[in-house]
Amino acid sequence: MARQRNITDEQILEQARACFLEHGAGISTTVIAEQLGISHGVLFQRFGTKEQLLRAALLPSPEQPWLERARSGPDDRDVQTQLRELAMEISAHLERMVPCLAVLRSAGVHVDPGVERPEDLPPVRARREVAAWFERAFTRGLLRPVPAEHAADLFLGALHFRPFHQHLSRQRFEPAENRAYVEFAVEVLCRMFAPEAKTR
Repeated sequence: MARQRNITDEQILEQARACFLEHGAGISTTVIAEQLGISHGVLFQRFGTKEQLLRAALLPSPEQPWLERARSGPDDRDVQTQLRELAMEISAHLERMVPCLAVLRSAGVHVDPGVERPEDLPPVRARREVAAWFERAFTRGLLRPVPAEHAADLFLGALHFRPFHQHLSRQRFEPAENRAYVEFAVEVLCRMFAPEAKTR
């Protein structure tokens, strides 16, 4: 087949990801190969085994795409705008990753992030980087100081709930509704941590 020579690994992974998310890990790799227009043999020449294909298609990168924004902020712009931008990136990442992780676990695939130290696990790194972002915001007087880890947990917890709820309940939220929720959550947090706010 002509497409066997031209199709890229990324195209294979994109189609495999879509199939696994729609049908679960039990879908036959023959079906995936047919949808790609390649032979079953070509699929396994590229990725070896079905588990390797599952991992390549669904396992998230240890370097979460939003971490760079967290590390580089906050800057001199409005703090609510910056926190909203960070929240939108994290929310979009979670919406993509939660279903992928669920399929991997349902297949009995151990989700090994490939790190040696517990402090390098993706959730631990995420919490650390967000806490550092809040600490810098507190130091600069952009927000009222509170324990940075508490602020990070509140922020990340608010963002994690809806992707997990959406997956477990199979209740889809419209993109506009998700955006409105993220904006609401950030507004509430910024009001709570506003510099003029008084602790009771």
